[in-house]
Amino acid sequence: MQCPTSNLLVFESDKLDEHLSALEGDQPVAHFGLKALNDVLGGVYPGLNYAIGTAPGKGKTTLASQEADKLADDGHPVVYVSAELPAHKLLEKSLTRLSGTELALSEVADAAAESHPKHVAFENALGMYRDRIAPNLCITGPLNTVELSNLVGLVARERDEAPIVFVDYLQLLACGTTADQQFIDERLAITACVKGLREISNLYGSPVIALSSTTRKSYESGKSTKPSLGMFGGSSAVEYGFDSVLYLADDNGKPSFPYEPPASGTPLKLIALKNRYGMLAEARLDFDGVHATFLDRD
Repeated sequence: MQCPTSNLLVFESDKLDEHLSALEGDQPVAHFGLKALNDVLGGVYPGLNYAIGTAPGKGKTTLASQEADKLADDGHPVVYVSAELPAHKLLEKSLTRLSGTELALSEVADAAAESHPKHVAFENALGMYRDRIAPNLCITGPLNTVELSNLVGLVARERDEAPIVFVDYLQLLACGTTADQQFIDERLAITACVKGLREISNLYGSPVIALSSTTRKSYESGKSTKPSLGMFGGSSAVEYGFDSVLYLADDNGKPSFPYEPPASGTPLKLIALKNRYGMLAEARLDFDGVHATFLDRD
């Protein structure tokens, strides 16, 4: 009688060439626009899940939308799940960046009018967005991970390339993961959501970049707190479910108190709290909130 596990017995000598081929092909499918992200993560790798967390008002949506625009501009299909802001508010940020420094974020809506003195700058930015970014960027509102998986599959078949997925942000997406959410502990919902995102990466090879909130305790205590994985909402799910976990902090590496909306040129630091395939490095950034832009800083 044949042993039921005999077909599972395969020694490494029989699989070595296959593994070497996979190893040689393990290269980034794209690179971020910010050197800081590339220095820490090495680029955008297929099938990996990244989490980026920070306290309120530190620009995490701006960071994600800026990178989503850049990757779409490079020709990669991008799915951006915006569970917090409507699509036109993301467009507002995009047009601000594309104008250089000609338009402030607060001026974009008014500049859409032909009579506005900065209307030409608005039209130029809109033309660049229409031609270079819009054809590759799919912005969707809140949905659950099953719906997201179906959308990712549709994009992958349509474009013959797994899309790069941005989730803005994890805790809000988790609220739509199950119809019984109102009866479920938030941590369980986040765990289910992280599991669903991992399944999407495994199934399609899509990189997933998910924004995450931090716990209120971590930024309302009035005390300086060293960034840690425990600061993330649903911390254990984030810690174990993501390949890399980054935290965006003030330049001294510690959250400040009280929190206020960042001013133009706010110095921040990107800290890797977990990096499964790289080092726990740090990189410096400047956040120009007025122009919805992150800049590398030496």
